[in-house]
Amino acid sequence: MCLVQKSLPERYIGLVSQQAPPAVPVPVDHVDEKPLGSRLNVSRVWTRISGVTGSAVASSITWPIIYVGSVILVLVLVAALVLLPILVFGGERPASVKGYLDAITWGWLALNGVPPKLGSATITLIPWGLAVIPWILLFRAGRSLAVRNRHGVRWQVVGGVIMVVLYVAVVVGAAHLTTSINVSFGTWWALTVSVMMGVSAVSIGILRGADVHLELRIPALLLFVARRGAASVLALLGLAATLLALRLLVNFGSAMDLFVGLNPGWSGILGILALTLGYLPVLVVWSAAYVVGAGFSIGPDVMVSPFIAVTAPTQLPPFPPLVAIPETAGALAWLLPVLVVVIGVMWGVGISKSLAKESALIRLVIGFAIALVGAVIFAVLALLSLGDLGDVRLVDLGPDPILSASLFWILLAVGITPTAILPAKTFTRHRRSTIAVVPEVDVQQSQVKQ
Repeated sequence: MCLVQKSLPERYIGLVSQQAPPAVPVPVDHVDEKPLGSRLNVSRVWTRISGVTGSAVASSITWPIIYVGSVILVLVLVAALVLLPILVFGGERPASVKGYLDAITWGWLALNGVPPKLGSATITLIPWGLAVIPWILLFRAGRSLAVRNRHGVRWQVVGGVIMVVLYVAVVVGAAHLTTSINVSFGTWWALTVSVMMGVSAVSIGILRGADVHLELRIPALLLFVARRGAASVLALLGLAATLLALRLLVNFGSAMDLFVGLNPGWSGILGILALTLGYLPVLVVWSAAYVVGAGFSIGPDVMVSPFIAVTAPTQLPPFPPLVAIPETAGALAWLLPVLVVVIGVMWGVGISKSLAKESALIRLVIGFAIALVGAVIFAVLALLSLGDLGDVRLVDLGPDPILSASLFWILLAVGITPTAILPAKTFTRHRRSTIAVVPEVDVQQSQVKQ
């Protein structure tokens, strides 16, 4: 063991003390200088490219153009997928390629919410169920722009303005240039609708992408009122959608007979399905106006209301979902506004529990404010669901926004008022404990007693 321990260090010292082999010189002709130069050139090019694309100006101009172009391209593809089968396999085909392009452009404009003009009549009843598609795409484009552009709020705003201007310019230009004797689009209508959609979608998308939480800057009480008011409208629309679905289910046979009578073929099914999806939110708002008691009009002389026993007969378009419009109303329909009062009662209970430390007067004022916010939102939805279908008998279709919002505010306030002013303990259930709790026994005391 001792011999081995002494020999190991000597061996390592010998290995370390050996000299390294002499370096072999390499001729200058054999040195490969081209890869090094190419690597330097490539690095310089990439540096320039990254410098240009990473600059604030280029990022705020290039990416908005790319995103708006992608949104427009996707919408054109959607319009083409729906219209091309109808144009190719339908009864009347366009005579030239320009006819196909015009038809796709008309469908693209209608998809963006621009009302068409058939002859001298303008269809202003917007199928905003379809207009949700470009809104969502613009929202995602604005959010992607905010995520990619990290040069500050100013440059994000510049990029958003460029996106909106490009989108509005394309919509207005298409509406102005694509016209014919039978179909045309108003320039002012296109400008109004595109500005509303572009500004709302892109701005909200940029705020979401930039992680800007506006709710943190809003007082908690105002945020509470806004959220509860919007939730009351959603509750009303959910109730209206349920009643509409029940009406369609009851009249399913009539809807199928009307559908078969149209004889749309495989190509026309896509068109009917697209119109159904587009006007479904409109019918839901009509149903909500019917629930609150305001009803809705079908033409200048026809009113559909739960308080009108028999609806005056009128000629409706051959559209299957319209079979859900009630022709008669009995005493049971008079109870529909009570459902809105029930929604108000539920919201009043929530106010009483959430604001238990506030006085009854403050809770009452907040309840009225929530009902007012819900009424304003419902008035906007009713205004969006009001329009014409181009026929003299089908003008001013939809609910009266002021009357519908007023009735909704009154019914909601009637339900909120008595429950919001009650203390929170009124709605708290106190249960008696059914399990007997046995006190712990001291072990030492029990041993002493034993």
